[in-house]
Amino acid sequence: MVYWMLNKKMLSFTLTLTLVLTAVPIFDVQAAKTTKQNKKVVVQRKNNKKVSVQKKKKTIKRTASMGRIYSRGSGSVIAVGNVEQVEDIAKSLLGVRYVYGGTTTNGLDCSGFVQYVYKKMGVVLPRTASQQARVGLAVSKDNLRKGDLVFFETVSAGISHVGIYLGNGKFIHASSTKKGVTISSLNSGYYNERYRGAVRILK
Repeated sequence: MVYWMLNKKMLSFTLTLTLVLTAVPIFDVQAAKTTKQNKKVVVQRKNNKKVSVQKKKKTIKRTASMGRIYSRGSGSVIAVGNVEQVEDIAKSLLGVRYVYGGTTTNGLDCSGFVQYVYKKMGVVLPRTASQQARVGLAVSKDNLRKGDLVFFETVSAGISHVGIYLGNGKFIHASSTKKGVTISSLNSGYYNERYRGAVRILK
């Protein structure tokens, strides 16, 4: 009886030990598989990872050869008037603040300023700088005279700024700086480089 009980206990212990020993490699294999799969996933993610390449900003260096002339005019002056009056009206607006889209003394943008001055002279001009460049008689920089409209390429490609020539290399315009309507040198580095032509409105 004692022998049988001992045999039973030994058999039970052997079975338990066998099960434990058998379970260990199975667990290790599953763990290894899981780890292997995880590694594959990681590798796969690395392979599928989107690499964002930052595009380098292209800087265009302006040179003398880029001094294109865009203002062609319509071929003739469009009115008769006193250019001295143009200067007087324009200078009376000195210090008026810059307002994008502005067309009154409460605020003016560059083309709004030019339009306002010439309207006082009885001449109706188009609204934008690029449109104003297509009226009047195109003139060279060497032949500029008081009252001529001078055009520039500033914030965007093509004509984007306009002013009124005063003589002696000076022009008056509505600047987007804090100065508002101000007088600047046409031959300064900034405006000289960006000058794109002129038209004559008055005879």
